[in-house]
Amino acid sequence: MWLEFFQSVVVIIALLYVPGVILLHASGMPKPWALVSAPLVSCALFFIEGEIFSALNIPIPLAVMILVPLLITVLVNGYVFYVAPKHKEHHRGEKPSTSKTSQALKPSTYHAPAFICEELPFWMPLLYIGIGLLTVGFLFLPTLPSASSFVQGWDIVHHLDVTQAMIESQKYSSIHYDFYSTVEASITPWEPGASGFYPSGWNIIVALTTQLVSTTVPIAGNALNFVSSAIVFPLSICSLIAKVLPKHRIALISGAFVCLAFFVFPWSLLIYGPIFPNTVAFCVMPSIWWVFMQMTRSKTPKHDLIWLIVIFILGCITLFILHPSTIFSSIVVLLPWSFARIGESNRRVVLFGKQIKPVTLAYAFFIFALVIWSIFYYVLIIRGVALNFWWSAYSSLQDAILHALGMDFIGQSYAGGELVSPQPVLSICVLVGAVWTFKHKQARWMVSAFMYLSILCIFIITFDVPLKGYLSGFWYTDPFRIAASCVIMAIPLAALGLATLAEAALEAFASWREKVAQRQSKNQAQAKARTCVFCTVWAKPLIAGAVIACVVVLNYVVPMPNLKSEEPIPAAIAFKQASEKAYGDHYILTSEELEFLRRVELTVPAGAIIANLPQDGSLWAYGTNDLHVLWRFPNGYDASERPASAILRKRLNRIASDPEVLQTTHDLNVQYVLILNNVVDYSNAVTSTYKPGTFRGITQITDTTPGFEVVLEEGSMRLYKITL
Repeated sequence: MWLEFFQSVVVIIALLYVPGVILLHASGMPKPWALVSAPLVSCALFFIEGEIFSALNIPIPLAVMILVPLLITVLVNGYVFYVAPKHKEHHRGEKPSTSKTSQALKPSTYHAPAFICEELPFWMPLLYIGIGLLTVGFLFLPTLPSASSFVQGWDIVHHLDVTQAMIESQKYSSIHYDFYSTVEASITPWEPGASGFYPSGWNIIVALTTQLVSTTVPIAGNALNFVSSAIVFPLSICSLIAKVLPKHRIALISGAFVCLAFFVFPWSLLIYGPIFPNTVAFCVMPSIWWVFMQMTRSKTPKHDLIWLIVIFILGCITLFILHPSTIFSSIVVLLPWSFARIGESNRRVVLFGKQIKPVTLAYAFFIFALVIWSIFYYVLIIRGVALNFWWSAYSSLQDAILHALGMDFIGQSYAGGELVSPQPVLSICVLVGAVWTFKHKQARWMVSAFMYLSILCIFIITFDVPLKGYLSGFWYTDPFRIAASCVIMAIPLAALGLATLAEAALEAFASWREKVAQRQSKNQAQAKARTCVFCTVWAKPLIAGAVIACVVVLNYVVPMPNLKSEEPIPAAIAFKQASEKAYGDHYILTSEELEFLRRVELTVPAGAIIANLPQDGSLWAYGTNDLHVLWRFPNGYDASERPASAILRKRLNRIASDPEVLQTTHDLNVQYVLILNNVVDYSNAVTSTYKPGTFRGITQITDTTPGFEVVLEEGSMRLYKITL
């Protein structure tokens, strides 16, 4: 399994980065910047292609799905580097020579496209990747019992089954999606309804990977989460810090060590829900911020502006398909930046014969943004276009403030209430970074964005008032999603604070060294020279490295008391315990039951329809083992249910005596019955809504029930074949 996992990792890296890097190469963008921005472009190409073919109701072969984006990128590069130069020469009246000799003698007048960006050495993204791989490899992977383990939470019911349905239907769409493939439309338990939107970017990437590697959906899903956390997110943070702090090299280096040090994100979101699409979207999100900042510069060349607009549009499509809430997170972050840019501008706008000050323009822009936000809230949330969900408050104001100050924000990492320990070391770094921005009058907008998101998080876990929906409805009033946005904005501040601490230590050491040298030597000039050489050549990396190492170690291993626990516990241990519990073997679908499903997979013919009890864990059998179980959702069967589904759900055990049941099984081609466990665990969110008797047609089947033959058995688990 682990071999398939790492094969999936390689394939996902290729899918996310190869098309994007090739296309961005045509823009002339420097390679490091093309690398950090590639997922914005690559994902958009796949998502657009999937929606187009789905709208045309045409299944897409895997080869076509993969090759079309590559072909587009190659054609764009061919046009930019070969067709466009010859076209320009033609319009200048120059006839290009066909002779190889003359071409060799004639000096080339074409220059490759140049893209103006802040300096970003290529080794810097590699540093972020290296630290990311080490962190995820040592912190997260060891908590997985196997490469195919998954959190048996509510959201994973959707993610696994929808992905498998995509694979079989060969339709990769966020608009036309279902738990059942196209060929299985006849067995769908519900009456067909209008198509709706659900962000399925995560599912599309996992579906492509599953087919390319010939693995299972859970393994490919874990691989995508691994790549997103270890590579995509660090590179996105690298692009953000390099843009907002272009001349602060130590801060950029420090960012590699702190970007994965906050346990609220991405770690908590890997076990909460789990909300994998939102997690991946958050990982990609910071990279679009630098594109917007570069695009809105007043001195951006026309060539760069055209490409930046294209990249920004593609990036918005990527974020929208991955999860639309990241669009609104980006608005919250970029609004203070835009406000600061307008307020600090030297330009004057004349309106009705009067000059308007930049500050006035900034406030007008802010009011305009509030109006747009209100319109979106009314149209999308109030009118029911988007999901309007309400998470109740669960904390006192005092505790909520302490959570925010401790960088744990929400105080728990999972629906079951596992604890997240405070991280005061990171709190100090964030505070120092915030002080630095005000002292140097640079990047103060980051503090504004961070403070707003932090206050919003405090507000939504403390109060249940209508304003809560207005402020956080685009995130379903979910504190976990707001807290993730808080952390993303805290990372640049923490990197800046860590760099400031390192520089302070370096200055203190250099001052001490100089005093020592002055006392030991009569020649002051020689002493200063030796001190200067030592500080510039040796001390800076050693002192900075020592400070960074101390902060990282203290953050991970020092036990910290929690508001809900008297026993101090390190943040790393708290996450490890929560992750092992979430991915462990004591939930609905146990390892024994998974092994039984593998035996079932080898026994039944491919595509055979199997009646099942979804609450015993078999609702995941389609996504995990490609077993075509009849019922793939835990509830909702008392509303808009097809008669055939209700008949089998309530009366399948009477197949020998009820002609209607027999006819229904023939109509739906139901051949087997799968029972993993008749005992329902009501403590889990997935099964908590189960009503006894809902599936009595399944639960009342025994080894002696007429019309059923035992094919496989192990303990209480059974696979029956319908013999009538």
